[in-house]
Amino acid sequence: MSNVTTGAELIDCPQNCERPTVRALPSQSKILGSGLPIVRHLPVREQRRIGPWCFLDHIGPTDLEADNGVNVGPHPHIGLQTVTWLFEGALLHKDSLGHEQVIRPGQLNLMTAGRGICHSEESPPGFSGPIHGLQFWIALPESDEDTNPAFAHHTDLPQWRQGDALVTLVVGELDGRRSPARVFSPLVGAHIRADGDTTLSLPVPASFELGVCVNQGHARLEGAPMDTGSLYYLGQGREQVTLELDDGADIMLLGGEPLGQPVLLWWNFVGRDQARIETAIKDWQRYPNDRFGAVEAYDGAPLTAPPLDPRTKLK
Repeated sequence: MSNVTTGAELIDCPQNCERPTVRALPSQSKILGSGLPIVRHLPVREQRRIGPWCFLDHIGPTDLEADNGVNVGPHPHIGLQTVTWLFEGALLHKDSLGHEQVIRPGQLNLMTAGRGICHSEESPPGFSGPIHGLQFWIALPESDEDTNPAFAHHTDLPQWRQGDALVTLVVGELDGRRSPARVFSPLVGAHIRADGDTTLSLPVPASFELGVCVNQGHARLEGAPMDTGSLYYLGQGREQVTLELDDGADIMLLGGEPLGQPVLLWWNFVGRDQARIETAIKDWQRYPNDRFGAVEAYDGAPLTAPPLDPRTKLK
């Protein structure tokens, strides 16, 4: 789950404009503090970002009991947008702006941190059953790093069929359609699920870096098989993506134009320089305050940021 990183790493992410490629990225399995199993696909040392997408956790699948659900206390974000997309189950979002929102499959929760926001995530009261989904971070461009924080919940997203595949445009633009979710740079995030063996081709801008996350089932890209549970980096330069999907296959297409700026990650903070992150850590230590307001609806303690060694400097 993107907003409960258990490790901390300072990452500089220069971008090289790669030609079209197909490269499987390594991933890491983790158990979060709430006992939730995840697979971390981004960032990895081999690939820090795909366009502006700088973080991707595959949540579950697992089963939750009513007395042992997700319970992640208030924690801060800066310099990013969080994207939550579920295949099964439900989560309850609460934030320092006063929002309380349950998200279910087929719905989008999009939180814009900008200059600073604080939120918690829980299972809805009494919830038990399967939980399965994805959580992403989108790095904000320099011009919008300090935008006002915001939260939006979308239930009416563009959907269309191509062959036996159902395409849902979660964020960004694809095939002449646009998601109503507000983003700050050119990008795409599309969920594709096959209910029969099918082949589909989707036009994409050649300027986009692209990735495909195979959530379940069997898929092939340009005839090459793709492993279930893996994220593939496709580079830049494609004008279309052609996928063969077996019945039941489920994938996420993501990408966008590289930001052309450093993107540093430490705990739940994203920034283009170390000073911004150091300031955010100090501000969080004074929670609640004008930057990171209290999550009034949450009953419990906030999370503690891991320390950033002052000797750690970017090269």
